Formats: sequence, structure tokens, C-alpha cells
Amino acid sequence: MDLQPYGILDAGVRRAEHVSPAGAATQFASGLNTSRFGFRGSEDLEDGVEAIFRLESGFNPGTGVSSNTASLFDRTAMVGFRARDWRLQLGRLEGFAYELAAEGATDPLSTAFNLPNYASPPATGSKAPVLGANPLQGLLSYTYGQLRFNNSVKVTTQEGPWSLGGFHALGGVSGSLQADSVNGAHIGWNAAGLRWDALVQQSRDLHGVHSTLLAAAASGHLGHWKLLAGTSDLRVGAGFDSGTLGNGASASGILGTSTTVSPALASSGQEFHLRIHDAGLTWTADSGASLTFAGYRTLTQGKGPGDSLALAVLGKRPLGRRTTLYLGFDHSTSGGRLAAGPVSGSPVGNAVTAGLNQRF
Repeated sequence: MDLQPYGILDAGVRRAEHVSPAGAATQFASGLNTSRFGFRGSEDLEDGVEAIFRLESGFNPGTGVSSNTASLFDRTAMVGFRARDWRLQLGRLEGFAYELAAEGATDPLSTAFNLPNYASPPATGSKAPVLGANPLQGLLSYTYGQLRFNNSVKVTTQEGPWSLGGFHALGGVSGSLQADSVNGAHIGWNAAGLRWDALVQQSRDLHGVHSTLLAAAASGHLGHWKLLAGTSDLRVGAGFDSGTLGNGASASGILGTSTTVSPALASSGQEFHLRIHDAGLTWTADSGASLTFAGYRTLTQGKGPGDSLALAVLGKRPLGRRTTLYLGFDHSTSGGRLAAGPVSGSPVGNAVTAGLNQRF
């Protein structure tokens, strides 16, 4: 049996505008990754097959509090089998949307900067100050239950440059096979410095109303440069209740507070449609230092149109094999249902984040 403890400590400071009616504020933040600790291991069986497991929990390094106090291993609790070209996993697992984004296949920031430029949505108010530096993660991953899933069975396979995967999260609701369940599929191709991926995820609440996420992205490497472009389309059925979606319940937000949909984006009464186009350009030096330029355009329909544009620059410099210093700037503008509204009256947000990321 091979057992390995591991983790990430990510701590930084973020100066952001419009986090409260009083104006700008300085916050403790994790910029690159959610801090976490875990255990993973494997055991050789026979015929090239291994038994595998992983347990992972997130926490806020500023307070030491678990990301999700209701769950010990809120990020992953998995057991399964692995061979040369296939893998079977069971437990609480990441959906394809988050898994591919973390790999840098669909998100130019690789899930970094999942930080709000605005305060949490107020109890009353017609606007939706939930967008931040990386709306692809802030809205798609957390808001409508597209991040991690309980009671899941996931199968992935690799054949040459092709990769295929599928998963199903059991709802466990008596009298219904669809209520509180999740289905997903992924297809990808990776060869000769080029890669493309496509995925679909569909979540159903306890009443059978569904939200469906479609995403596709392509990237290419040329020397020190990487170019990525992608699009994500989220359709939420009328009356979809993410609060009842046990399978979609995600960990708390990166600042230690839950990132939830505001009344302005809630889909009660009619369908809600959100689309995000993203693109990024990354330069990586021989030393491992990198500079990424990323942009996200968000468009919404249903309960009033909205649009936003988020731009980010992220620089990373390795200080050692496991230690990275990072500095980033992000700027966002928004209008319609995505405007900052009652928080500050301004649809513009700017923020600077600097921090240290330590892996062990």
C-alpha cells in the first residue's frame, strides 16, 4: 500500500473595490488555489490494475475553518480502480467542468482568481453583485451545482490521443430515478501541442427541474506560448432550486463564505440562460515563471438581460520546487442584471491580489 499525505496552503491579500457600500476593502484571500489537505494512495493488484483512493478537505488559511463545516472531506472522497488506459471512481467526485478547468483545458486561469469584486448579494435588491475576476468559476461552478457531486460513479478512458468519460450521481430519492441526480460526459483530443475538449453536465433538483451545462474549448502551444479559447452555455429550468440539490452542494467559497445565486439570478418562474466566452494567452519562461492574460464575456437572458466583461493579468514566479509567488490584477464591468447595483452604484470593479502558494 502506497499512502501519501499532500496539500496546498495559499494565502494572500486582495484589495478590491465595491465590496461594501463604504467602498474598497482589503481582504485575506487565496488567489491561485483553495487551500486543502488530503491523503491519497494505491495498491497493486494484478494484471496492471491498481486500487486507488483519495480523501481531500478544503479550509480557509486565514481562519483555519473548514470550507464546509457539514462535511469532513468536502472536496473529494473517492475509492476505485486504475489501469493503464482506464479508471473507475466511486464517491464524492469532481464534475468534468471543474476537472478540465483545473487542468487548464477550458479555463485560461485554471480556476485561479475565483474571488468576488463585490459583496455577497444583499437580502433585498434587484442587482446581482456575484461576478468577480473569474466568472467562469464563480458562476458556473458554484452557483448552479456544477462543481462536485455526491454518490457518483465515474468512468474515464484513454485511447491514443482520445479521451472519453462519463459519470452519474445517484439521487437516492424514493419513487424517482431523476430527482437530485446528475449526469455528465466528456470527449477530448490531445496531440502535437493541440488540444480540444467538450463536455455536458445536467443536474436535476428534487422536483426534477434541470440545469444543463455545455462547454467546449481548444488550446495550442507554440514555443513558450499557449493560446486558449472556449465557450460555456448554462440553461437553468424554470423553478430550479439549487438549495435542494444535495448532489450539487459545493464547498464554501474561497473566502470562507458560500457563493450562492442572488434573487436577481434565481430562476424561479422562468428559464435562465447564461453564456460565457473566455480566451487566454500564457507565456512561460524556462525558469517556470509565467504571465497570463485572460478575458471573460458573460451574457444572460431570462429575468432581464445582462452582460459583463472581466479581464485579468496573473503573474507567477516559482521560488522553489513547491513554492510560488503570485501577483494579479483584474478589472470587470457589468450591466443589466449583472450590474453591481445596490452595493456601490458602480458597475466597475478593480482589484489587486498578491500571495504565496505552498504545496506539500
